[in-house]
Amino acid sequence: MKRLLLILFLEWSIVNVQCSMAQDYSRFWAVGTAVPGGIQELTPFPNNQFKYTGRLIEGGTLYFRNKETPTGSLIRYVKPTYEDAYAVTNTMPFTFATVRDSTASLWTVPLTEDVYRITIDVNAKTLTGELFRPWNELFIVGGATECGWVTYTFLPFTRDEDEVCTWDWTGELKERPEFGEPRRFKFLGQNAWDPKALHPYSQDEDILGSTQLLTGGIGDNKWNVSQEGYYHIRVDVFRETVHAEYLGPAPTSEAPTAIDEIENSKSSNSKCYDLSGREIVNSKSSNSKLPRGIYIKEGRKVIIK
Repeated sequence: MKRLLLILFLEWSIVNVQCSMAQDYSRFWAVGTAVPGGIQELTPFPNNQFKYTGRLIEGGTLYFRNKETPTGSLIRYVKPTYEDAYAVTNTMPFTFATVRDSTASLWTVPLTEDVYRITIDVNAKTLTGELFRPWNELFIVGGATECGWVTYTFLPFTRDEDEVCTWDWTGELKERPEFGEPRRFKFLGQNAWDPKALHPYSQDEDILGSTQLLTGGIGDNKWNVSQEGYYHIRVDVFRETVHAEYLGPAPTSEAPTAIDEIENSKSSNSKCYDLSGREIVNSKSSNSKLPRGIYIKEGRKVIIK
């Protein structure tokens, strides 16, 4: 009986240790003088990945740990395989080190920049770091779009004037039987298939519920249209985030209007776009009115009668 109880106790202990360790790697922080403010939490992504995106300061200390405060028996540091490892690296293997080895867990910051993107993959135990280069263009393509899958006809996003890595697109998404995969679409970094592509983490992910996206990847997952109609989609290619807003069904003469008319005094300081995402230049002028049509202003559908 005592032996049976001992076996049960050992099994219980092993299960609890495993659960504790799994929970132990559910969050990570970047810490050190290279980090603005001294500490910042990494953003969790699917597949047990964690990402740091932002500024790092040359010459400062940088290390990653799984606890906000450096106390407790379960604290672990992300320790590079080699000494003097750079934070900008192609898939560097790492091990989890205890607090006593924290000095050996430092990562070298080669220069001061605002566009560091570092990914910690807990499953593979690898760290990948880069200095991100802003994309020059972004397109939407797919069976749910008016261009289908026809190369060099992809629909362009518009770059945000204040956020160089952020892009906006407004247009219609619906099932189009004339194209293959008639309800699916994805994003590309050029008016062709390679080399840059953005995908959802799972096939047929609803764009309205999607918040994070995958740069590249082995699979060719695509988003799916849950509601047919007009959308405004905003993509941050640096932070790998996406936000979509459903603006309403395809417009008809009976369609409800958000605003029937834009007064000159109200439109002079706000940007206005047509349904292809192009900015209406004369919408900033106080001496002209918009012609009849459908526009997107401050994220809302506007119909000018």
